Amino acid sequence: MQDHEQLALLLKSEAGFERIMELLLDKYRSYGEHRGKIDLHDASTIECEALNAFVSPKKFFKPPELSFKVSDFERAISESPYPNATLKAVLEAYFNQPIMTSSERNQRRQSLWEEFVGAILEKFRGTTCVDWLTAMFGSRKYGYHIVLTEYKADVRAAEALLSNVCRVVNARYACDFAWIQLAVLGADMTGDSHWFDSDRAGGKLLLNAITFFFHEAEGYVPDNRQTLYDFFGIETNGISGTATVFSISFFDGSENKHPGFEAFANRREPVTVSEINLRNINYARSANKIVYAVENPSVFTVLTEYIPKESCGLICTFGQIRTVVARLIELLIAGDCVIYYAGDFDPEGLQIADKLIATYENGRVIPWRMSEQDYRELQKNKEPISDRRLSILNTIQSPCLKKTAEAILNEKHAAYQELLIKCMISDVVQVKRD
Repeated sequence: MQDHEQLALLLKSEAGFERIMELLLDKYRSYGEHRGKIDLHDASTIECEALNAFVSPKKFFKPPELSFKVSDFERAISESPYPNATLKAVLEAYFNQPIMTSSERNQRRQSLWEEFVGAILEKFRGTTCVDWLTAMFGSRKYGYHIVLTEYKADVRAAEALLSNVCRVVNARYACDFAWIQLAVLGADMTGDSHWFDSDRAGGKLLLNAITFFFHEAEGYVPDNRQTLYDFFGIETNGISGTATVFSISFFDGSENKHPGFEAFANRREPVTVSEINLRNINYARSANKIVYAVENPSVFTVLTEYIPKESCGLICTFGQIRTVVARLIELLIAGDCVIYYAGDFDPEGLQIADKLIATYENGRVIPWRMSEQDYRELQKNKEPISDRRLSILNTIQSPCLKKTAEAILNEKHAAYQELLIKCMISDVVQVKRD
C-alpha cells in the first residue's frame, strides 16, 4: 500500500477529520494547490484534538474556533511517516475519486463540448443544414443557447434535438418547400406529432434555424412566427390559415361546382375558406376568369359592394401568402384565371407581390395598382420606414415593381392600399363578363 493510501486510512479512522477533509477537498478543487485557509467557527473538541495531533503539536486549537492554512496541512503530510504522499493523492484516496480543479473541469467540459460540436458538423457535412450549424456555433445565435441548455441536461437528447431539426431543414430544401402540416412534419420526422410544437425545444430550435435561412435569403428577421413557417412551407394546422373569397366557383374532379361555395356565390356573400375546404377541389374560377386579390379586409369588404354580378372574383389574403392562399392561386390558375394582386406600398407588400409574380410565371399574377405613379399620388404614412425594412426593397426582382421599390427607397415612407379604394372600385366596376 502506498504512502497516500496508508495516510488516507489513518485519517479516515479519526472521526475528527471528516469535515476538515471535506473543506480541504473544496479548497483543492478551487485552487489546485496549497492555497487558502480553512476556518471552522463551530469546531468540536474531537476536531480540534485531531488537528492538534496532526498539523501543529506546538499550537492548541480550542473549540469552537479552528483556523489553519492549507499549506500547514500539506507540510504536516511531508513531515509525517508517509513523506511520499501529496495532498491531492491523499484526498483522492480518502474520498475514493479523482479530483479535478475548477480550471481542469472547465477545460474538460470545453473539450467535450468541442467534440460534440465537431461530431454534429461532421455528421451533416455537405448538407444544407451545415450552414445554419456553422453560424449557430460560431455566433452563439440562432438557437445556440437552446442546444447548450439541452446539452448540459442530457448530451444524447441534445444530439437528437439537433439531428431532428437538421433532418427537417434538409428535407424542406429537398422538396422545394412543398406545403406540409407542422404536426405531420413532426410525425414523419420523429414519430411524435407534437415534437416541433412552438413551445417545445424542438419547435423553438426549428424556428431559430428557419430564422437563419430567412435572414440569409431576405436580409432581415421577420417580426412574426407565421412568416417563418410560411417561408419553410409549414402550416401550423389545416384551419388556422384562412382566406376569404367572393364570387368564385369551385369545381371537383367530376367538374361539379361545390354546392356550399356556390350557395355563397349565388347569394353574393363572401365566404371564408381553409385548406381542408380545398382538399377535393380540382380548380376554381370566376365568371370572366379574372380575380382580384387584396391583403386588406377593409378594402375587400368595400369592393364586394361594387363588383358586377357574374364578372370578376375577389380574394382577401390578410397579409402574408399562407398555405391556403397559395392553394387558391394554384386552383385559379388551373381554372385558367388571371390574378391581379394589390399590396401595400411598403417593403413587405412589395416583397409579397414580387414573390407571387416570380412563383406563378406566364403572366398569371399581375400587380394591381402598385405602380410608381400610384405610389407617388398617394398621401404617405408620417412615420418613416426603418433602414432594416428598406433593405428588403433591394431584393425586388420584378421589372414592374422595381421603379416602385426605388421610389419608396427614395422617399422612405409607406402608403397603404386603403387610399386607392376609389381607383380600385373604378377598375372592378368596368370589368365585363367574359
